[in-house]
Amino acid sequence: MGPLLIKSAAAIAAVAGLAFASADDLAPGAGYGEDALSSLTRAELADHALRVFERADRNGDQALDVDEYTALSVVTAELAQLNGFIAIETEDEPSLIALPGASPSALSRSEHIRINAVAQHAFYAYAGGDGRIDADEFVAAQSALFNAADRNGNGTLKRRELGVFAQRQASQTIGA
Repeated sequence: MGPLLIKSAAAIAAVAGLAFASADDLAPGAGYGEDALSSLTRAELADHALRVFERADRNGDQALDVDEYTALSVVTAELAQLNGFIAIETEDEPSLIALPGASPSALSRSEHIRINAVAQHAFYAYAGGDGRIDADEFVAAQSALFNAADRNGNGTLKRRELGVFAQRQASQTIGA
């Protein structure tokens, strides 16, 4: 990871609030307890995506550049791997979706490289000709992850669908 990406990732993690809690800050099993998300609607995801977008837009230009987007992806994946869950911000406080089969650990160097490459690919797929992702494009990218997880097409993720969504959110899989 280059110096600019490391600085961007550190800034996003520190200032953007993505590292709202570590696994140590939460009660054991919090990913499955009262902080656990039992369902997620498209509207809730859109609200969450806009909140994340606003914090990830470090330079305040109402768009994400490739460095902001890839830093966000790497930080999200790293936190998910370390904590064993992803956080979804809804109206109140963040709710958690546990990653199925997660055993918290740091990402390896090769995983960082893979996630960075996948994030760059995804960035250019959603950025269009202007080379930037605006809020609507970011919400669309997040909605694509939601739609891929919404196996029954009812507009609400529950149980296994939430797990699939969390895994895709955490690993930034191409074609998700």
